[in-house]
Order: sequence, then structure tokens, then C-alpha cells
Amino acid sequence: MSVKPTTVKRPYRRRLTSRTMVVCLPGPAKPALLPDLARDALADHDIATNGVVPHFAARTWRVGQLVDRWQGLTSGGPLRLLDLDRMRCRTRAAAAVQWQWWRHVVADTRPAHPFWVFVDRYRADPGRYPLDRAWADYQTQPRLLAMSAFNALPHKPCELPTASVEAFQAGHSTYLNLAWLAAVPGDGVAIVDGPHSGLLTCASERLADQLTYLRAANEHLSRLDRQAPVVAVAA
Repeated sequence: MSVKPTTVKRPYRRRLTSRTMVVCLPGPAKPALLPDLARDALADHDIATNGVVPHFAARTWRVGQLVDRWQGLTSGGPLRLLDLDRMRCRTRAAAAVQWQWWRHVVADTRPAHPFWVFVDRYRADPGRYPLDRAWADYQTQPRLLAMSAFNALPHKPCELPTASVEAFQAGHSTYLNLAWLAAVPGDGVAIVDGPHSGLLTCASERLADQLTYLRAANEHLSRLDRQAPVVAVAA
């Protein structure tokens, strides 16, 4: 079964940001070759790269079997040498702390609309509702202002990303499950497998679309052979 490519459409972003893409390669392959193979795989999807990133928790100290190793993290290698369960548990634990702080910070504020709500309004009538106004209306919601004020503190215990307001508002369990699902796939999964090759990404910033992507990405990762190499790349 082939993977249907999807496209990320974010015309309202004001600057380019680095994304972590996970490339699933057919294996086995020598670790030294994996970065170039991953770069070429993303180039097939017209995605520019800027080197590998330390994304995965490593199970081994034997650097020669991994792309690299730095403070317990690696940019890639065979799945059997990566500790995906530890990645997911740590991310979920951090999300639990983050959500508790969020609930305290936004207490007594009204629920906020995520940015895509304002973008939809802009797209429906750009002449009467310009993009600058959409951005301003989004940012000045009391709940967003409370989160931004907390993020501005120099010694805050954690960051409360305003782009995640829809996920925060979905509740404690949903936020933790989302963190678990997002720990490994990153912002996109490129699949290199002959006729089954493809690219999994999130169609939009809507929470429903994020969950659709993360479910597909994690299901694919769970089906990979333990010898198959994966590489994390900055895109």
C-alpha cells in the first residue's frame, strides 16, 4: 500500500522555521552513509535540509553504530539501538508539568480561538479582514496574553507555546497523549521504500489534522523492522 503524500500549507507564517523530519530508510546501511541518504530522500520531495539533528534517545554507547551521539542523544541509526519508549515517556512527563502550569497561568481567562480560526476568516474575505488584523486579533485574546506574559518571564519553569492553545484546551489527557504521539515522528516522516515511498506531514495546524498525521506516522514506525535505520534531519 503506497503512502499518499500530503502538503503543509501555512501561508500565514511570517518567517521560516527549522523543522525536524524523520527519514525511514531501507536497511541495513553504514551509519556514515545515512545523512546523505536522508538528504537525498527529502530532496525528492523538494525539501531543503540543514544537516542532522540529535533527536533520538540512544540505547548504546557504541558511537560507530550510530550517526552520532551527544549526551545520550543521536541523530539516527537502526531502530534496535534507539530508545523510542524512553523518548515518549520523557516527553509525556514533561507535558504533564507543562499542562499544570498552563492551567494555573490561564485561570479565569476565557477559552481562546486557535490561529487557524482567524486564518479561515481572512481567507474568506481578505479585503475586509486582512492578515495583520487576523494576527492581532489572535494575539490579543486574554488567554493568549496570559500565556505570552508567562513566557516573557526570565526564570519561567517551562514554555507555554501559544500555538498549542488548542491542544492545551483539549484537556489534560489529550495533551499528554498528543505529547506521547509527537515525541518520535517530529514534524514529518519521509518513507523510502520503493513503490511505497512517500511523505507524511500535517495538513494544517488544526488539532484534528495533527492527530491524523501523528496516528499515521506512529503506525508506520511501529511496522518498521528493528534493523531499519531512521535519521532525524533539520528541514
